[in-house]
Order: sequence, then C-alpha cells, then structure tokens
Amino acid sequence: MGFVHELCPADQLDAKVDAIVNALLANSPAAVKACKRLVQDMAGQDISANLRDDTARRIADIRASDEGREGVRSFLEKRPAAWVASQ
Repeated sequence: MGFVHELCPADQLDAKVDAIVNALLANSPAAVKACKRLVQDMAGQDISANLRDDTARRIADIRASDEGREGVRSFLEKRPAAWVASQ
C-alpha cells in the first residue's frame, strides 16, 4: 500500500519528514482532497470500464478547476503556485 517507501537513519528523520511535508504542501489543496476522496471511493473495487471512466472524469475535473489552471500557469511561468506559502 506504500505506507513505507523510504527509510533513513534516525538522525535524518526530522529532515526527511520536513521534505515530505513540504512536498505535500506544494500541491493544490483541492487536488490533494480530491485524490484522497478518489482513493477512498475506489478502494476495494475491481478495475472496470466504469471505474476508469470515473477516475478519468475526476482527474479532468480537478485539472480544469481554478487551482488546476493555476498549477499549470505557475509551472509554465516557473513560479510557486498561489497556494504555496512563502518561507
């Protein structure tokens, strides 16, 4: 299930956690929420044409959202997305 996908020495744990948290915070909040919902809704289902179609629709919807468009713009303009807090 991917719960553990990296190991590090104990003295590097805080830095590793910070890196993972920062990577998560760099993502669109709406996309993260939609992804969590998708995983919950699809868990335990067999892969079918309907499941693939529903998944594709959900991904297209989030990409077409305001945050999705901002994400593409920020990538093309080589700048942080609007939802990323400056540090």
